[in-house]
Amino acid sequence: MDEQKLLEAVTSLVRPSGRELVCDRSGHLAGHVCLVVPDAIDLSTLRREFSRRYGQLRNLVAGGYADPTVTGRTGLPLLAPFAGELVEMRGWASGSRWIGCGAVRGGDGEQPVVLVAERAVPSPDAPPEAASWAEIEAAGGNELPRDGGTWVQRVIELTGWKPLGISVGWSAIGGELGVPLPADYKELCEAFGGGTFSDSVSFPGRHEGILFDLLTQWRAALSVDQVFAVDPCATYAPGGKGVVAWGSTEWADEYCWLIDAERPGDYPVLARSHDGGPWHRYDMPTSEFLHRVLADADFEPFGIARYDLGATFEPGSGGPFEP
Repeated sequence: MDEQKLLEAVTSLVRPSGRELVCDRSGHLAGHVCLVVPDAIDLSTLRREFSRRYGQLRNLVAGGYADPTVTGRTGLPLLAPFAGELVEMRGWASGSRWIGCGAVRGGDGEQPVVLVAERAVPSPDAPPEAASWAEIEAAGGNELPRDGGTWVQRVIELTGWKPLGISVGWSAIGGELGVPLPADYKELCEAFGGGTFSDSVSFPGRHEGILFDLLTQWRAALSVDQVFAVDPCATYAPGGKGVVAWGSTEWADEYCWLIDAERPGDYPVLARSHDGGPWHRYDMPTSEFLHRVLADADFEPFGIARYDLGATFEPGSGGPFEP
């Protein structure tokens, strides 16, 4: 089977009239089909083609770690057949089917895998589904982060940084914002302070001056929005709903949280590229998004690893947390 035939096989399986999904691999239950992947397949090319055909992808597994928020509604059927073997997995939703593309551990290293799995299409009025840890662990093994903490450690290890152990008055900051900030962002701040990753990604933590201090930047953005109100995705104001920027790049990509005071603790990442395109939503911890930006060359359109900039961190100068 060549690449074109593989794409045609996926297209056939995701049609509304597609055949029943029964995998012929030993030990695999019904509900999905694993397809034969050509030896010379380029997974990054295949992922781009799936994104072109089926829209925004979901990052379900990276570096052997599954997204701890994944559920039956958000891609779990693509993980279930492989227990703890998955190294990476991306998924796309198409009607009543999931399409998955990734890699599993094999005897001779990593092996590419493509599958189509059944998808329960939720009612438009259905409430959000809470993640089930028992369900996730059964699908992905035992090496799963239960919060952003593991991703924070991976950012530290990636950059070779020695954590600073900064003491920050988070209660006062949360009081001014009206909501607590994400726990893993706090860990990042306490480890790094404020500064620049890979000479390109600005990270405002706690720092003197506006350049690398999140609270100072938020106050400035809020005052501009209150005067001009030019952005349809307005800056968050205490008690309301809006965005708070926690990162940017030298070419003007923006990374924000979408914060709703009525849903404290729910902080999806919103990101948009420098060309003023649409916002992309990522239901993942801040630290995971940052790690993917720095280390995952296929994390399009925001991954910078493909530019070979190196994974480094340079603290902002002139602040109280400079080592």
